[in-house]
Amino acid sequence: MSHLVRATLSLAGWLGRRFDAAVVAPGRPGPVVLLRVALALIIALRLLAHDWSLVAERPAELTSHLWILGWLPGLSPSVLVAIQVVGLAGVALVVIRRAPRAGLVLSWLSLLVLAGLWGASGKFHHNDLLLLTATFPVLFARAPDRSNRPAAGDVAGDMAGDGDGTARAITWGWTPRAALAVVGCVYFLTGLQKLRHSGLTWVFSDNMSWVLLQGADSSPVSPELVRALAETPVLPQLLAGGALALELGAPLLLCWRPTRLAFAGAVTAMHLSIWVCLGLDYSPWWLTVWAVTLATGVPTGWAAVRDRIVLRRAARTGPRAGPGAGAATGSGPESTLDVPVAHG
Repeated sequence: MSHLVRATLSLAGWLGRRFDAAVVAPGRPGPVVLLRVALALIIALRLLAHDWSLVAERPAELTSHLWILGWLPGLSPSVLVAIQVVGLAGVALVVIRRAPRAGLVLSWLSLLVLAGLWGASGKFHHNDLLLLTATFPVLFARAPDRSNRPAAGDVAGDMAGDGDGTARAITWGWTPRAALAVVGCVYFLTGLQKLRHSGLTWVFSDNMSWVLLQGADSSPVSPELVRALAETPVLPQLLAGGALALELGAPLLLCWRPTRLAFAGAVTAMHLSIWVCLGLDYSPWWLTVWAVTLATGVPTGWAAVRDRIVLRRAARTGPRAGPGAGAATGSGPESTLDVPVAHG
């Protein structure tokens, strides 16, 4: 038994070191800029999705005080709108790359407060859960400056030139990979909760049939079609099994670069089918997945094109760092395993 325990601990230690090395490997600035701007734009869509002043009109009896801002007094419509405006101003700062780090923090906090107050009225909502959690590690990322040079704190051993005029640094490498890891964990835990509460009966029972039948009237497309799907033999079980497999397999599918875009397409189809059948809008989820996978899952041959598009404004406004700025050039070949950003 002691040998088994030592072998298990040794394997766990090796996997931990491997994961840590993959997450903090040097990266290029393009994916960081792309991810930050994409997440900010999704936050803007969510801030514009509701008339947040309606929260002030809800009676106290319908408002839960179980979450982190439950101590807040009732906010007036003007205060709620002011929070929305501050959040949109933060998005603008990110898009124009003027104090993008502070801008993302402002927009994230605004959505956290408004979505939290909205979702705490009556039934708790989780439409913005993935967006808020995936954005959280990006809040701490150091923004590339207009010359796209690594910060002074990145020593020579932590960065390497790519041979194309763009330096690479740990500062830019960990951010997209951390967001990718968060997305994988959230989907995995979503599937795990299904197994924890219902087990495999969530898939093999008539659970999905009843879900479709009860939500058919909310379908924006065709309630009759949804009822027909619910009454088709085996089909509801196939839908449930596919959704559960996709959620539980998220960490593995996101670990490999070639399967990340396929995962994004699969979750998009899953969430759009939920909207078609039940009228539930999970667009923040699949949009967030696309933002993260486009920053980390672009095939190597297209990564340089992506980075030139993302960084074109910086190229016009300031000089770029020379090859290997301050460091040795010639990084080793990248693996398609772990969590590396494609070509950076």
